[in-house]
Amino acid sequence: MSANFPTAASTVAAIGAGINIGNSFDANGVYTGADLSRFETQWGEPPVTKDLIRSFKAAGFNAVRLPVTYKHHFDDDGVIDPAWLDRVGEVIDDILSEGLFCITNIHHDGGEGSWVVSSKAGFESKGELFGYLWSQIADRFRSFDSRLLFEGINEPINEKREWLANDPDSVLGTYLFNQRFVDAVRASGGSNAERNLIVMPYAGSGTQGRLDTFELPKDTTKDHLILEVHNYDPQGFCWYKAIGQQLRDTWGDDADLSQIEYFSSLMKSAMDRLGVPAIVGEYGSQDKKNTPERAKQAGAFVNAMRKIGVKCFWWECGAFSLIDRRENRVRFPEIVKAITC
Repeated sequence: MSANFPTAASTVAAIGAGINIGNSFDANGVYTGADLSRFETQWGEPPVTKDLIRSFKAAGFNAVRLPVTYKHHFDDDGVIDPAWLDRVGEVIDDILSEGLFCITNIHHDGGEGSWVVSSKAGFESKGELFGYLWSQIADRFRSFDSRLLFEGINEPINEKREWLANDPDSVLGTYLFNQRFVDAVRASGGSNAERNLIVMPYAGSGTQGRLDTFELPKDTTKDHLILEVHNYDPQGFCWYKAIGQQLRDTWGDDADLSQIEYFSSLMKSAMDRLGVPAIVGEYGSQDKKNTPERAKQAGAFVNAMRKIGVKCFWWECGAFSLIDRRENRVRFPEIVKAITC
């Protein structure tokens, strides 16, 4: 047993503003060769450097979420390429060496086009492989300190790729994968006996239906689980494209404010029912040449979440980017100030 790791609640309380390193280690599906550097850059982002991590810290972020996709990096026996794990470990080292919190996960192995399928049959088919991958990840990082957190699987969905599903089988599949994740990490021992672990509902959704049906996996260690959801509402404002919503570049009417209040109430109810703290692992808005509106929306969202103890991680890549990842400088200081101060 590791020595008195901080609880999930105290760890989330210590997180200020969080940011993702998106479209880098999670990038997949275009390049599938042997050159690991090509995986990291295939979605248009430059290689991740220590200077980038330092730029996050200088901008006021004290926590980094590092999404990692593994589906091109294990063999037929489920053995992860050690060179890939070493590169992931290098970036985790860079994050921790700057005194920041780090979350790492299994990312696009879940979600659209994934092999992790959220159903009972999906778990029966791939649950053993999923657990074996987590056993290897946990073993590789078992000696890392409490600022490293593990997140089980990103946005798990069912065979039909239904993002809005809430049927018992889809919900059960998510629970089974979450349970296998927790069991695999705890079994690896060392610091992982008390490491804080993050689990999310079906599709990573924070809607009332997904939160009401979500159940925590059983854990042999008390007070070390964290709930995670994602939020890109209102989608017509946050995205260039949004199904069923009018696209706009302004934000802040009564309906927008009420939407944040409603989401806050859902999150507070879920945390109270489950008895765990929570994070929003992804949020953000794409640049529509509307920086003041983006800053207003992001600041309102982050501050509302802080009032209920929820901490947020900006989705950082492409049109969402607040940081120039080639020059390691802030592109939108007004937005960064709104979410870090």
